[in-house]
Amino acid sequence: MQILSGNFLRSYGNDIINIHHGLLPSFKGGNPSKQAFDAGVKLIGATSHFVTEELDAGPINEQMVERVSHRDNLQSFVQKSENLEKQCLSKAIKSYCELRVLPYEENRTVVF
Repeated sequence: MQILSGNFLRSYGNDIINIHHGLLPSFKGGNPSKQAFDAGVKLIGATSHFVTEELDAGPINEQMVERVSHRDNLQSFVQKSENLEKQCLSKAIKSYCELRVLPYEENRTVVF
């Protein structure tokens, strides 16, 4: 994880996109996937958002979820989570590049 300075962010016009798994804030610290797996979660997700000076607080531009079940083991659980992050980031970048993401209100976006 990298925390970017305000000067750095301003030089890019707040057009930096971050991706992370949707296990936060419920499963913090080391190995959140194992924590979530052990807790028996049924849905996993990924969130993509624009980076701001406030950590993980920028406007969301894409979110995705996927169901997991008792049939998943830790390895398949982690693989599904990682694949979801890749798909979510890819979709967020595509929408951004196609100019289909517009700022809306203070901390929201509209995605066409």
